[in-house]
Amino acid sequence: MKNFLSEINPPTFSLTAIAVGYVLSNDLDPSQQNTVGNWFMLVGQVLCTNAAQQQVINNNNNDTNGQHIVNDFNMDAIKKSIDKMSDEINKL
Repeated sequence: MKNFLSEINPPTFSLTAIAVGYVLSNDLDPSQQNTVGNWFMLVGQVLCTNAAQQQVINNNNNDTNGQHIVNDFNMDAIKKSIDKMSDEINKL
């Protein structure tokens, strides 16, 4: 499975999700769509939570001095994103 996932380009991977969503929506009533959609979101959240915790563990294992190191590029990108979100909120 690992090799299979790494061979799919991002647009194709996203398009398969869109296709599956449309196929499922044609065969399910709105209540069933809601149930199945929530189930898929829960699966996604479990995967994201598991991956995030594994990244924390990996970062701690790779950190030689016991402290998490964030490079300046990441901090600048985060600050820019926060500024953009603040601007959008202020427009509301």
